[in-house]
Amino acid sequence: YGKVFRTVEPKRQKLAQARKELAGVMSTLKEKQEKLAEVEAQIALLQQQYDESLAEKDRLSKKMSQTAARLRRAGKLTTALGDEQVRWGESVEMFEAQIHNVVGDVFIASACVAYYGAFTSEYRQLLVESWVNQCIELMIPVTTGITLTNVLADPFEIRQWNADGLPRDAVSTENAILVTRGRRWPLMIDPQEQANRWIRNREAKNGLKMVKLTDHNFLRTLENCIRIGMPVLLEDIGETLDPALEPILLKQTFIQGGRLLMRLGDSDIDYDKNFRFYMTSKFANPHYLPEICIKVTIINFTVTRSGLEDQLLSDVVRLERPDLEEQRNQLIVRINADKNQLKAIEDRILKLLFTSEGNILDDEELINTLNESKITSGVISTRLKQAEETEAKISIARERYRPVATRGSVLYFIVGSLANIDSMYQFSLKYFK
Repeated sequence: YGKVFRTVEPKRQKLAQARKELAGVMSTLKEKQEKLAEVEAQIALLQQQYDESLAEKDRLSKKMSQTAARLRRAGKLTTALGDEQVRWGESVEMFEAQIHNVVGDVFIASACVAYYGAFTSEYRQLLVESWVNQCIELMIPVTTGITLTNVLADPFEIRQWNADGLPRDAVSTENAILVTRGRRWPLMIDPQEQANRWIRNREAKNGLKMVKLTDHNFLRTLENCIRIGMPVLLEDIGETLDPALEPILLKQTFIQGGRLLMRLGDSDIDYDKNFRFYMTSKFANPHYLPEICIKVTIINFTVTRSGLEDQLLSDVVRLERPDLEEQRNQLIVRINADKNQLKAIEDRILKLLFTSEGNILDDEELINTLNESKITSGVISTRLKQAEETEAKISIARERYRPVATRGSVLYFIVGSLANIDSMYQFSLKYFK
């Protein structure tokens, strides 16, 4: 035992010493681990603060970019709206004036379409003056110097009519308005065949069919055109109309089985809403009974001395100064295209404003659209000024050639009156021109 004790005891002492040293080392390790945990917690806190700082930096950077973009768009918006304010203010004033006078203007225009087609230019002016005076007496607001052209037509459409062969005088323009705007089918008093040529050119692209009451198959042609919606020109009308035309003149349509029909003769035929019906008479001074007048719109295309003078004046200026006429036509086309573009832009602005959500300055498309509107309105203003200058030049040039047109008009009516001496002397206006 002693031998074993002497061997084991030192080892036990070494074990106790080692355990004591281990306990000290473990205590030191624990302290170090605690310090390490504190450092790691501090590092985690600093990392969190760093991440938050980066996120704040990104947020501020984005906000700065957004604010800069908003500031830029606000500048654009301010500039665009500042320029547009003048135009919109003028438009508002114009619309307010039109709204204020709309009752009188529409009444005068409706009366013109309904009643004054059969009269010459002098009587038309007297009628309009008398209607305007009656409106003023009854305190109905009406635009000063109102004309049918100002209310129911625009320059681009008139230019297209002139290109189709319509004479360029004011009476012919009014007659064209009556033809295109009237609810009843037009019956044109057309001894010089000016309306006939214009209708032929205007409706040629739509497959116009020309018929006469003396044609044996004119009703068959009418039926086919009504079915497929083609225009018809009935020529050489006398002072009476075929009773078979009454359903067409009165537009006696009805719906049966979901189809729009018209009874023509003994049969019901499909009625296409694209169908148009024109009538012309070569009589210089026909007398139509009231029952005919209430079924059609009678329009007097007979050329008068003043009307022919205006036509010849336009023709002379167009031949002598084609540069001015070409410039005027180009301006009319461009102004019409610009107005259509401006209307489309304004409709788009209203749509974007209606659908816009949040801050308006964040809507880049809306700002750009407003800018386009400003640019387009500026272009239109410039072109309108050019058009006014061109019109002034044309007016000056027209007056220079006025004596030529006056003599031409007088000459035509002198030559035309030779038929009173002998029927052999017959001259058409087309030949004279």
